[in-house]
Amino acid sequence: MSNEIIMKVSGVTRAFGGLVAVSDVSFSLKRGSILGLIGPNGSGKTTMMNLISGALKPDSGTINLDGTVISGRVANEVARLGVARTFQLVRLIDEMTVLENVVVGLAFGPDPVWGAEAERRGRHFLGLVGLERLANLEASKLTYIDQKRLELARALALRPKVLLLDEWLAGLNATELKEGISIISSIRDLGTTIIMVEHVMSAIHSLCDQCVVMNAGRKIAEGTPATVLTDPVVVEAYLGEPVHA
Repeated sequence: MSNEIIMKVSGVTRAFGGLVAVSDVSFSLKRGSILGLIGPNGSGKTTMMNLISGALKPDSGTINLDGTVISGRVANEVARLGVARTFQLVRLIDEMTVLENVVVGLAFGPDPVWGAEAERRGRHFLGLVGLERLANLEASKLTYIDQKRLELARALALRPKVLLLDEWLAGLNATELKEGISIISSIRDLGTTIIMVEHVMSAIHSLCDQCVVMNAGRKIAEGTPATVLTDPVVVEAYLGEPVHA
């Protein structure tokens, strides 16, 4: 991880009618780091991910990626500029094979490829997540953890500068969770910068360099996992009652 800032979120606000889902949130992301975006349900985390990925436009504020303002751009343009994501609910093309699902990502990436080269690269990305042996299997026949692996491989095929993981570890058993943490760590080791929304605190502790904590649409804490997860304000937000010394 370097000290170079790859993404800067500045004063971002987004409301839905009278509900302010994200309110004046700012934070910076260092190149090669993993940032945990955490908080109780309904705190605005997924809305923030949607704002970064271009699924939503902010009412105010800016999001800058590597010197380019990406806030307000449509999702496919943001993807081409270097942001890829996974979703809480896995989104695959079930009737296609595992390899074909990744090839689709390669066709729409910043450096589109087709044919034999696309298949070669597709197998490379499947190898990164441990799925190369299942390349010719129909996606609908994958187990839950392998569906998640495939969605991750397809996101990596876009060669993102920043990868957004929205509860990618949710629903995994203990063995799968250990494997999932190892996969995310290996992706970071390749130089990919990651923002992850996650409720599994063991993963936050083991993976994240820094955390941003949200509650009711606002940022309430920022720092290392060890610091923020012992902050009385953060503990109160999760437990719903004051913490006394």
